[in-house]
Amino acid sequence: MFSRIRAAFVAALIALVGLAPAFALNIDPTKIIPARGYPGQTVQYYRATINFNDPRIASGVWFGTLPQNAYILSIDAQVVTAFNAGTTNTVTIGATAANANEIVASGITAGTPGIYHLTSAAGLGNAITNNTTYQTALNGAVPLYAKYAQTGTAATAGQVIVIVAFVKNDDL
Repeated sequence: MFSRIRAAFVAALIALVGLAPAFALNIDPTKIIPARGYPGQTVQYYRATINFNDPRIASGVWFGTLPQNAYILSIDAQVVTAFNAGTTNTVTIGATAANANEIVASGITAGTPGIYHLTSAAGLGNAITNNTTYQTALNGAVPLYAKYAQTGTAATAGQVIVIVAFVKNDDL
């Protein structure tokens, strides 16, 4: 009897894990996401899982907020499942929903699985977080948006995990 209950529990757990990627960036656009910040000069991160079929992903989805004058150290990405649109498969990261490309302008080539360490992204350093044009969130913070652009035949698969590493400005 106990092994049947345990088997049923394991089966239910496996079924629920399979649903998690489908809701990765399903965030309420009216929700205010406060800037992440911990005391001291520590490296902090935002992690976002972006799927080809996330709601509003073609329009830019807000997934985090950087503190004003934060220093963006790096952008890392792992294309877990290749995006398979017919011609173009690009994921960008930015500070506005309309463009969503101010930080990672050329985009992550999401058509090939692998690890990408973006050391030359346009928004590294504090070029974006120190710019009043992008300081549109509470206390001058800068929102982070992800966007997936595709051309040709529409994608039926694709998932990328993006990590934004930054340090809050705690200069004395």
